[in-house]
Amino acid sequence: MEEQLRTLAKMQKLDDQIGALRLLQQELPQELDDIIERVDAATANLLNSETERAEIAKKQRALESDIKQNQETSKKYAAQLSEIKTNKEYKALNSEIAYLKDKISELESQELELMETEAEARAKVEEDKKDLEAAEKTKREREGDLRKKIESLDADIEKLRADRTVLAQTLPQNIVRQYANMIKNKDNCAVVYARDGACGGCGYVIRPQIRIELQLRRKINYCESCGRILMEKFDDI
Repeated sequence: MEEQLRTLAKMQKLDDQIGALRLLQQELPQELDDIIERVDAATANLLNSETERAEIAKKQRALESDIKQNQETSKKYAAQLSEIKTNKEYKALNSEIAYLKDKISELESQELELMETEAEARAKVEEDKKDLEAAEKTKREREGDLRKKIESLDADIEKLRADRTVLAQTLPQNIVRQYANMIKNKDNCAVVYARDGACGGCGYVIRPQIRIELQLRRKINYCESCGRILMEKFDDI
């Protein structure tokens, strides 16, 4: 009987490994998707920041053109002052020149504000470039390895299942059926170990008589609460 208990413990260890690999089958594709999504998001952020910076540069060019045009008009009007014949025309032209100077000053103030905004936009572009470089670096370093691991998981699980089948063939069929049902219905955990006088699966306190039976290893014991196969842990498993 002790050998059967040992076999059940080995089967549970294999099922623990299978469960861990099945969890990876869920986690690794998600991790890969997250890496790819980070690259896509970083690319989109950089495109947005570069587009915003380009729009600011476009506004700057338009302002510079307006400033230059108004400066040329102001110089043209100033040159015409010496040709004016009447005070009325002189005052009117001076008033227009003053208006242009005010407008130029306002445009130059707007240009300064845009220069500050453009500097912030330029810094954002550089930050987004670094984020994209970091995301692409992670993708280069992790994508190939993750894809290989994902592809190998099925084969690894099949190998463990085959090893478990070999062990199961040494046990009576009724025990194998019980074990399989518990693996299916009890969160992949059919075998649990006594821990500090309690079931390692549910925490139920083990009666003194059952503790003695567990130490003797002459029969298969089941937890009186959760129903799992209960045993003392083997030092070599």
